[in-house]
Amino acid sequence: MKKLLSLSLFIALSTTFYGQENHKKCNTTLLVNQELRDNPDYATGRKNLIAENSIWIASNHTEKFTINIPVVIHVVHRVSHANVGTGTNISDVQIENALRILNEDYSKTNPEFPNPPRTTFLANAGNPDLQFCLATTDPDGNPTTGITRTSTTKNSFDADNESNDMKKDNTYGKDGWDPSRYLNIWVCNLSNVGGGQTLGYAYLPGLWANQQWKDGLVVDYQYFGTIGAAAASSDGRTPTHEIGHYLGLEHTFCESQSGGCCDNDGGNVNDTPASEDIYWGAVTSTTNNNTCNDLSYSNIFTTNVLDMDENYMSYASTTWMFSNDQVNVMNATLNGYRSSLKNSTVSMNCNGIISSNLNELNEKISIYPNPSNGKLFISSSELIKSIKVTNIIGKEIYSNNNFNNNSIDLINLNNGVYFIKLSTEKGTITKKIILTK
Repeated sequence: MKKLLSLSLFIALSTTFYGQENHKKCNTTLLVNQELRDNPDYATGRKNLIAENSIWIASNHTEKFTINIPVVIHVVHRVSHANVGTGTNISDVQIENALRILNEDYSKTNPEFPNPPRTTFLANAGNPDLQFCLATTDPDGNPTTGITRTSTTKNSFDADNESNDMKKDNTYGKDGWDPSRYLNIWVCNLSNVGGGQTLGYAYLPGLWANQQWKDGLVVDYQYFGTIGAAAASSDGRTPTHEIGHYLGLEHTFCESQSGGCCDNDGGNVNDTPASEDIYWGAVTSTTNNNTCNDLSYSNIFTTNVLDMDENYMSYASTTWMFSNDQVNVMNATLNGYRSSLKNSTVSMNCNGIISSNLNELNEKISIYPNPSNGKLFISSSELIKSIKVTNIIGKEIYSNNNFNNNSIDLINLNNGVYFIKLSTEKGTITKKIILTK
């Protein structure tokens, strides 16, 4: 869908998609199409936004500077998890970990670059150059850490039927801050009465004035970051995906579930290939899915290319890039519909909330030799509680939750780059190592 969508097509899409199965990983499509069905003003807002973005992009506008966006994290936790760092009441360390991953992904400094696991779309990979920073003043001008913590008597929020309840005080959640000045992120326990697991969601931009309280993103507490209460399967990139929606991006795959191909990435994105259905697996140097003939679609490709499964807006288990056109759409959204957010006067902390502790840990823990043939030694004045080793695409190679040694043997692993995460009482740090034999 490369051309501007008419209001009638939005309504048609609403009717088509709403009755279909929720894929569960991301609830955006279901919620957006429900909003389109129930509120025609939203369809008008979406159409106008895509048209405005088209004009901005056609004028060859580009961003010359990093855009800083003020963020507030609303932790909505169970009453029984009163202590920070317990269960749904995630720790400051976990929050900073999630923001670090988010900022790496939105500055193209994530570990996969400059040499991603496969280089098929290296020339198409764009840099949004966005930085998400915790707000240091609240809507009343008072000092804040950029984190609110609210206890709720609800054990969880059903992502299908209570998708906005965590966003209001009177529905056992927390009122958001002015969405024109802050990016609101609600972190809570999500569930699905009908089964499955929703990791997060965000509305595509275009909500009309009376509904802007819904604006922002929701992330399950187990998929916000990779440490603390995060699930073992979390790569920390659920916020990356959902902020893509928040800034106007759609999924890169077909969602009709009726078979066949489509180029389902919304208006103004011409450099993501057509694809059929969803790819859930990992993307490696040998991944060669090619589900659709790209010569049948209007795009930048002059040959039939592989599916861009590594795109953050896919459902692959390993992702690492936005395309250049997706970057253009996000920048256009920030210069149009979300210009007040881009130009927010809210003061921000872009240096992290516990950076001093992490810097101290980095100084106290060393791994050597590096590069290494696989026999590594660990020097630490802090008690290491657990250790995890992942490869460059995030696959866990080794873990030990009761680590009590001063060495680790990785000699059987192939040459390459690996990441060692070491958890202590003062936080978790990650060390990059290179194996060469």
